[in-house]
Amino acid sequence: MSNRLKYPLSIFVVWHPSFAHGKEIANKLYSTFCRDIEEPLSRGLGIPVYYRSVSVDKAPISINTENANRNAIVLLIDQNYMIDDTFRAYTEGLAGLVDDNTRVYPVALCEQSYDIGCGLDKLQFIRAYQGDLAVAENSIFTIKKIRSELLHDCARLMMNMQPIWMDDKIPKTPSPVKLFLSHAKKDGLNTTQDFKAFIEKETKLDVFFDTVDVADGYDFEKQFEEEIKNSALVVFHTDEYSAREWCRIEVLIAKRNKCSIVVVHDIKNGEKRAFPYLGNTPTIAIQAEEQESFYEIVSLTLYQVLNNLFQLELLESIQKGYKQDGTEFISLTSPPELFNYVDILKKKIEVGKRLVILYPEPPLGVEELRILNEIDAEIKFITPINLPTL
Repeated sequence: MSNRLKYPLSIFVVWHPSFAHGKEIANKLYSTFCRDIEEPLSRGLGIPVYYRSVSVDKAPISINTENANRNAIVLLIDQNYMIDDTFRAYTEGLAGLVDDNTRVYPVALCEQSYDIGCGLDKLQFIRAYQGDLAVAENSIFTIKKIRSELLHDCARLMMNMQPIWMDDKIPKTPSPVKLFLSHAKKDGLNTTQDFKAFIEKETKLDVFFDTVDVADGYDFEKQFEEEIKNSALVVFHTDEYSAREWCRIEVLIAKRNKCSIVVVHDIKNGEKRAFPYLGNTPTIAIQAEEQESFYEIVSLTLYQVLNNLFQLELLESIQKGYKQDGTEFISLTSPPELFNYVDILKKKIEVGKRLVILYPEPPLGVEELRILNEIDAEIKFITPINLPTL
C-alpha cells in the first residue's frame, strides 16, 4: 500500500439527488478536470473526479482524503441541499476535513445558500447563483462561473498558496496566478486593454501589462523575463504580432521556462511570416461577443496553469517507480516538440545517460515521433502507459 501512486489532486462533487441540474454541473466539471465525457480518449487534465450524490434519506459515500496529496471538495448547495438534515450532517463532517491539503468549496446555487451554517460560515462561497437554472442563459453563466473559479482555486491548492492558519490573517487571498499579456501595440493594444479591464473587474487574477507595470528606471528586459517566468503568457496574436521582436522574445522566454501559454487568435488579414514557436500551444479565437470570449480565454489559461502543475507532479511521482541504471528521465507537461531538443541535447551531454522523455497521455502520433527520432533515435519519447515497455 505504501508504494501505491497518489494523485497530486482529487476532486469530489457533492449535490443533492433532488437538484435537477446537479448531475449536469457535475458532468461539466468532470469534462473540465478529468476528460471529456463525450470523447473519453481525448487529451485532458486527468484529475480524478468523484461524485457524491445518493437517493433521498441516505448520506453520500464518505470521502477518504488519504488517496491523494490534495483534495478539493465542491458542494453544490441548492434549496434541496439546505433543508435535508442528512446532507447537513454530512456537510458538517466534511467541514472537519479542512486542512492545508484539503479544501471545501461551497457553491451558492440559491439565495439562501450562504446561511447553511454546517461549519461553512468562514468559507468563501463561489457566487454562481444567477436565477432559475432552467433558463439557458442562467445555466451557461453558472457553469462557466463555477468552472473558472475552481480552476483558479485548484491551481492555488496545487501551489500550496496559503496554509489554513493564514485564513483568518489575510482577508483577501492573493492570487498564485499572474497573466502576462503579450501583444503588438500597433494592432493589439485596444483588445488587450479591454481584456486587462475585464480581468481586474471580473476575476481574482493578477495581470502584468507592460504599458503600466514596468517600473521606472528598471531594466525592462530583465523585468519582462522575471515576470514571464512566474506568469502564464496570454498571446494576442494579431497581424503585426509575429513581426515584432519583443513579442517573439516573450514567447521564447515563456517556452524556455516551460510556462503556460495560450494563443488568442485575432488575425484579420494575415501575416507575412508566421512565428514558428507559437505552435504546440492551445489556441482560442476572439468572438463577436467580446466579454464571452474573455471568460473562455481566462478558463483556458487557468486550465493550462493547472495542467502544468498537476502533470509535472504526477509524472515525477511515476518516474520514481521506474528507476533504471544508465537512464535519465525528463518530464514534459505538454506533448514534446522539436523546440525541446534545445534542453534535451544539453541534458544528454551533461548526464551521459540514455534519456527517456515522459509526457502526458495520449501518445503522439507516429508521424510526429518519427520526426523527433530523426534527430536522435536513442532518445525515447513515451507516456506513462508505455513505461512498462522500457
